[in-house]
Amino acid sequence: MDDVLVIGAGPVGLTTACQLARSGVPVRVVDALPEPTTESRAVGVHARSLEMLAALGVLPALEARGRRMGSLAMVDGETGEDRARIPLDGVASRHPYVLDVAQPDTEAVLADRAAELGVPVERGVRMTALTQDRDGVTVTLTSDDHEDVVRVGWVVGADGGHSTTRHLLGTRLEGDFHGQHFAMADVDIDTDLAPDSIRVFTHPEGLGLLFPLVGARARVMFLVDDPGSGAPDPTLAQIQDLADARMAGRVRVHDPRWLTWFEVHHAQVPRYRHDRVLLAGDAAHIHSPAGAQGMNTGIQDAANLAWKLALVARGAAAPRLLDTYHDERHPVGAEVVRTTTRLTDVGTASGAFGAVRDAALFLVGHVGRVRDAAATRLAEVSIGYRRSSLSQQAGRPGPVRPGDHAPDPQGLRRADGTPVAVEDLLTRPGFLLLVHGDGPGLSEALGDLGTVVRLGVDLVDPDAAYGDRGMVLVRPDGYVGLTAEDADPEVLRRYLTEALGIPTTAAV
Repeated sequence: MDDVLVIGAGPVGLTTACQLARSGVPVRVVDALPEPTTESRAVGVHARSLEMLAALGVLPALEARGRRMGSLAMVDGETGEDRARIPLDGVASRHPYVLDVAQPDTEAVLADRAAELGVPVERGVRMTALTQDRDGVTVTLTSDDHEDVVRVGWVVGADGGHSTTRHLLGTRLEGDFHGQHFAMADVDIDTDLAPDSIRVFTHPEGLGLLFPLVGARARVMFLVDDPGSGAPDPTLAQIQDLADARMAGRVRVHDPRWLTWFEVHHAQVPRYRHDRVLLAGDAAHIHSPAGAQGMNTGIQDAANLAWKLALVARGAAAPRLLDTYHDERHPVGAEVVRTTTRLTDVGTASGAFGAVRDAALFLVGHVGRVRDAAATRLAEVSIGYRRSSLSQQAGRPGPVRPGDHAPDPQGLRRADGTPVAVEDLLTRPGFLLLVHGDGPGLSEALGDLGTVVRLGVDLVDPDAAYGDRGMVLVRPDGYVGLTAEDADPEVLRRYLTEALGIPTTAAV
């Protein structure tokens, strides 16, 4: 069995490590920082990411440290009036909200889970060299007083926007490099605004963003002109001046924890997989913080990658399965870059473009179908892989589409009547095979790759969300891989072998 080295102990690296460890893969996590960050960089966790984190077993601990946001509001930064409000309570998820939680808390919860799984974070360790061949990767790990040359099977670079892994691979981000500059503050606030929404303030001089956290704590950000190379960190007074101008005087900041400038480019790498080295999160794509998509896209990179890498590292699947990580996630990253760029441009529009923006926001706020579509996009629950080679249908189509996220009907319950969600069924690592009837031969065909659950016996689906016959194979990341009109073990074996490169006798 190959072991995996994860570079970076942020939310993306830790999610990857936890998913690998719970699948039985030896994994090591190193991070260049000697101590966990105290800087609250990413804060908003969206519905799709919450589902994945729930299956990992960390959601209750995250919820205890965060605050639920029930909507996204677009606010006129000059008048303080709402231009549009996008409620999230209609999002098709068990988590129809954004969880605002400070990044140090997210990392602490994930690090605790990794430790439970036998994976401590090794801090103050930098990767300074990397070479790979057909059989593995040789890396040099350097700390203040020591240097080790180690051999591993695979490397996952989750080391952020200034990724050393990306640099050592010789690849680079490609995209728009004019850069956008932000002033960011982790502060306490006084405001008459209810702490129930993420707010995007539009203003001709640049947008402002307000993310309420637990208690009086909040994250505020403002698009600004280039402060200049070597400029000192912004002062609290500068942040207050920006808030007064861009948030209609409705926010007072105090008790700063962290004040900084940062620059954002809109770009991504051409390829996420480089043989035995894979890039995820900001190491693979960077973009504006508008819409709070960055960390979520990275967490979903991790969920997509980890189950595939676990199969390959354990010798249960052919390495070609890892090509589908790039095939599925690169288009998602590209769309996030485009969307966040547009949202930032919308927030700064003025004159005739500002009038068009305001008309568009009126439609978003007052036309239900447009509002619901915006909420679905924000929550990232519309992301799917219908065009993937891993999304296959055998026989006539049913209500579930291959490549979509597995539906989670509210009436779903266990045989004893207790309600259950798909994320609960995925707490056990591996695939989830939902089959109508007894499904003779399916347990043998699936082997140790996952769990067979009988609809109508083990699980009650009163709305027939999964149809009334055949079988549905749910991937470990919650997406549908195979749907079949008949519960035929040969169809399952063929899918495992041809689509995933898994011998029918493989065990995970």
